[in-house]
Amino acid sequence: MIRFMNRLLLQFSANLHLRRYSENSIQNHRLDLMRLQEWLEKRNGGEAVDLAALKNVTLPTIQEYQNALARRLKPRSINRHLSSIRLFFNFLEESGLLSSNPMDMVVFPKVYHDLPTMLTPGEVTTLLDTPAESHYLGLRDKTMLELLYSCGFKLNELIALDVSSLQLDLGFVRVDGKRNRMVPLTDRAVELLKRFLAESRPGRVLHEGEVCLFPGRNGTRISRIGIWKLIKKYAGQAAIKKNFNPRTLRHAFAIHLLLGGMDLDQLKFLFGYRHLDATTLYAHVNTPDFRKTYQAYHPNAQYR
Repeated sequence: MIRFMNRLLLQFSANLHLRRYSENSIQNHRLDLMRLQEWLEKRNGGEAVDLAALKNVTLPTIQEYQNALARRLKPRSINRHLSSIRLFFNFLEESGLLSSNPMDMVVFPKVYHDLPTMLTPGEVTTLLDTPAESHYLGLRDKTMLELLYSCGFKLNELIALDVSSLQLDLGFVRVDGKRNRMVPLTDRAVELLKRFLAESRPGRVLHEGEVCLFPGRNGTRISRIGIWKLIKKYAGQAAIKKNFNPRTLRHAFAIHLLLGGMDLDQLKFLFGYRHLDATTLYAHVNTPDFRKTYQAYHPNAQYR
């Protein structure tokens, strides 16, 4: 028999799926809540979490759990856990299982953002030119790298693209997800996509009915790990020794556009954010000191 809490987590995950959360996000929220479940069971002497136990979760309970998390996690990770718990209790309240929400008064830890790794335009160019276009996989990889940089995609957004997402005649790509949006394509991206669709993709898909834009080695949609390994490989070949992570090209996209004159509100639209606060990580970029530092750091930068 499925335990009460496990059944609730399945229902909660299904709810997030209907709300267009990515599979990766749903899995992370589920893991965070399973850790809360383990903590509650240990706190209650091994008793399984049922509805009565959830009704007994109060603000002090959450604060106690938050203190337990603080002994081993950084503020950013604590906030992710608390966000998962808030989503879960919102779901319980909306479902009529709870009449009050203990997360309403929870204060999240202050997070001081680390500045993202800053790639110069020259480094980005070197990275994007590393895959060999003469090989079908190289053409695919060059096209993916170009989209990550020219569109500012997250990895899961790139992976989720279908052939039908492209509107090459208009120079746009449609991003379907939690917040649907149309993102403009650079001329270089359009050219690479046309070549990829004609020369590389037809021989890589498992069957003719496959809809994914970028197939992996098995002929179906490429995996997140697969793309990340490719990015790390090409960063190494391009001799980029900076701290590289899956969002480095997304950060480069944002920083280079802001240095070129784009404002944060326009960046918010391209990223698909609802609120301007989500772009505060880049608020420092338009300051005179940052521009001066950037020019000194990369003398060939053409940004005004």
